[in-house]
Amino acid sequence: MRIPALFKELEYIGQAEGDRRAYHVFKGGAGYLVIGPNNRGGLNVNVVDLKIPDIISRKFRGQQVTGPILAKRSGRPDLFRIPFVPLNSLYVMVALGRVRKLEKRVGRAMVFKVQ
Repeated sequence: MRIPALFKELEYIGQAEGDRRAYHVFKGGAGYLVIGPNNRGGLNVNVVDLKIPDIISRKFRGQQVTGPILAKRSGRPDLFRIPFVPLNSLYVMVALGRVRKLEKRVGRAMVFKVQ
């Protein structure tokens, strides 16, 4: 992964609310960047593959999903094997307006509705 390519010509997509903080989503040529504040005054930056939103929409349309469900049922372990990629992918989908975060939970996992 070329880091300069991740930050080149970024487009702001939107915001997604997590449990404790808001995440801002940007789209670059190499992927989506999910950026949120950390508790030390800095920022956490996570990368989500550009293919993931279409995969989620196609595979899970109309369903309620969690991060662990995405990782298990996506059929793409190559994209979802890194921890937090499924959750960050759902934040990207919220920012794109293709997923809605629900109030309910499955265990500790947040539940999202794919539209």
